[in-house]
Amino acid sequence: MKKHFFRLPDGLAVALGLALLLAAGLFAAFWPQSDFSDFERRYLASAPSAPSLAKWKTDKEIESYLSDRIPFRRVMVGIDATANVFTGRRTQLETWPVAGAFLEKPVEGTVEGLNRRLTQLEKVAQKASAPWRLVVPTGHGYLLHGGMNALLQPLYEAERPLYDALAASDGYVRLGEDFNAATAYYATDHHWSLEGVYAAYTAYCESLGIAPLALDAFEITKFPGFYGTTYSRSGYPFAQADTLACAQPVTGVHLTILDDGSEYDSLIFPEHAETYDGYAVYLGGNHGLLEITNENAPERTLLVFKDSFANSLLPLLSAHYSRIVAMDARYYTGNFSDAIAAAGKVDQVLYVYSLDSLLNDTMVARKIGR
Repeated sequence: MKKHFFRLPDGLAVALGLALLLAAGLFAAFWPQSDFSDFERRYLASAPSAPSLAKWKTDKEIESYLSDRIPFRRVMVGIDATANVFTGRRTQLETWPVAGAFLEKPVEGTVEGLNRRLTQLEKVAQKASAPWRLVVPTGHGYLLHGGMNALLQPLYEAERPLYDALAASDGYVRLGEDFNAATAYYATDHHWSLEGVYAAYTAYCESLGIAPLALDAFEITKFPGFYGTTYSRSGYPFAQADTLACAQPVTGVHLTILDDGSEYDSLIFPEHAETYDGYAVYLGGNHGLLEITNENAPERTLLVFKDSFANSLLPLLSAHYSRIVAMDARYYTGNFSDAIAAAGKVDQVLYVYSLDSLLNDTMVARKIGR
């Protein structure tokens, strides 16, 4: 017996589609929205400046504009993301809701590629004539993968050879048992929490024979209502806000952004807490080259090559170095050798990168060998 399924007549389907696009156009015209979506942390598509039916890109520009300005778009994005999660298709999302946390996708890379990068790191440290350490936070997804379902678990398990290769490196800092999935990360952001960064700080200090300070020796500032960028890219509507917690030395620190010469007497910037990028409370965000000094710290200089994970670590380390120079290849106009020259004589080199940045950041790959 042949089964018949309900199907809209073609003409009606086309009419409904055109009506939806017309509604989006009217909504965009008469109810203007902000060009920036706080929820998605991105700029929405702009209307075509000079549309022309003779240009093939015009239809794409109009389509992108209307899809970004459609009425109740946030609700529909949330419904779609929720459906993907509950039907087991969460891998179609940019980030994956798992066990109450929002996770980055598994890192892709090879052991051979990682070993080449580790060799490059050692050569850079040799140029600086200083010993080196490497801090790579164990990924949140990898920490949680043992309790995942049969679909997700092997995707993160595939990262194991990469972490094994890191562990074999002489400069690698093992983060220890107190760096765990329950406390090391924010639920809505891929960066580590205050507990996670303090575990990394402790492990780094112990690897050099430096006595770490107790956490209560620092000035702690907390900002409730934090939603990180990992959550914002998921499209998923259900999440409980984190409390962003920051630590810095009580007195003596000074920050200079060498990119533009601006100076500050704090490493924490509360004015960023309620913006779309709340994580920018650390150091005021990402900068190409910066210098932190601490008049109360021992006379020694640390040179750091970093991504954003180091932003929360540097305030803790500033308690042990009178001078820290940090370079982020994504924003620095020079290369690694230029940063070495800018730092002058250093006592220690530290690399702080996520596993993905270490393997796949094109700016690091482009600038490290120069």
